[in-house]
Amino acid sequence: MKAGTIVRLADGRYGTVVYNGLDGVGIKWGKHKVTADEIFGSGGCLTEYPPPGYQWIAEAMLRKPYKGCEMPCVGDDYEIEEPIR
Repeated sequence: MKAGTIVRLADGRYGTVVYNGLDGVGIKWGKHKVTADEIFGSGGCLTEYPPPGYQWIAEAMLRKPYKGCEMPCVGDDYEIEEPIR
């Protein structure tokens, strides 16, 4: 899933894709306009030490919980609301 894609979870909450890696898709809560260049040009998404002011850190993962994940895993029941163009 591309950076900036808006998803709507089954419970009605929205998230914006800010990370897509081998461990799953990470979202930031709410609807945000962001591009891959903005995310990756600023230092990464799930880094331990993001640069000051970096705002695109994932707050939840679109997958079932797994051992070692320190952020909420909200499952995989969602719809793509606005695909990035």
